[in-house]
Amino acid sequence: MLFSCSKTTKQKIIPPEIKSDLETIDSIKKEVVLNKEVTTKNIDSIKTDTSNKISECELYWSNRYPKDSILNKIIDNIINENDLTKNNKELLTELKLNFNDTLVFEKPLSPIYRLSQEEIGIFSFPRYKYENNSLINVSKELDLLKSFDTIKNNTIEHFGKVKFYPFVLDSLFPDRENPFIYYYTDKESKLSQIINFGTYVDECLEYFEFSLDNKKIDLKEKLLFSSPHNIDVTFKNYPKIDSILKNQVKKDCLDCPNSDHFEKTFALLDGTKNVYFVYADTFPINDKLDTPSRGLIYLDKSNTVKYIWHEALDLFGCSCL
Repeated sequence: MLFSCSKTTKQKIIPPEIKSDLETIDSIKKEVVLNKEVTTKNIDSIKTDTSNKISECELYWSNRYPKDSILNKIIDNIINENDLTKNNKELLTELKLNFNDTLVFEKPLSPIYRLSQEEIGIFSFPRYKYENNSLINVSKELDLLKSFDTIKNNTIEHFGKVKFYPFVLDSLFPDRENPFIYYYTDKESKLSQIINFGTYVDECLEYFEFSLDNKKIDLKEKLLFSSPHNIDVTFKNYPKIDSILKNQVKKDCLDCPNSDHFEKTFALLDGTKNVYFVYADTFPINDKLDTPSRGLIYLDKSNTVKYIWHEALDLFGCSCL
């Protein structure tokens, strides 16, 4: 008897209830894969949006506050393309130099603030450099204090108050009277003498102050900045420039509150058509805005604002964030 062997394929018989479960599982798998693809796309989109925003903000800040090499070219163009007075040419030339190792009142431009009826002066803020994994205060004013051995006298009782060191100026200028500087308001310029030196420290704010003789300064005067130069300016507000200033502020690029959108013009640098002094502040006491500021701006051919000089007092406390 002969037997014939043939291969037969057996079909798996899946019970209906199990088949239904498998189909459900398969559907879930497909949905998970699909959702993963969508989620990945969303994450990539968020990364792209964030990256674009960072790029836009980096461009915003680099245009607004040009690095030294670009800034020097801008200043050179201003000097070469305009018929400037001797005083103004000297000012702009000095703004190209490094004044980090200079006391603030000797710099070409310095901010003046009044934080009480009695206290008005030229302000300087600590300058730091990163060294050995820590920030080191390298301010010239701190060197001045150290040179007269006064640091040890700065106790907790002076925390949150201005502590003055009258003998520092006496020691700094032993054979002559204290220096005079030009101060500039929103309407005029005058001479004043530096009469004292002090420091202020609290949790979120630190500054050095060279006090001015406030007996000869009217409380109604809006003091804005000082200079060793008798700068030639036309005192006037320019509303069109104010609008440009306000419209170019990108609030999305601010990582801390500031008062840039309150800045307005108060003077034109004589001999130019596009270099203005600006400020944002309240008077008579400069304590209402987050960051009262002073600046010198240049408008290029496309009316883009570029700061030649800028200082702001951080009353909000960004350093504590």
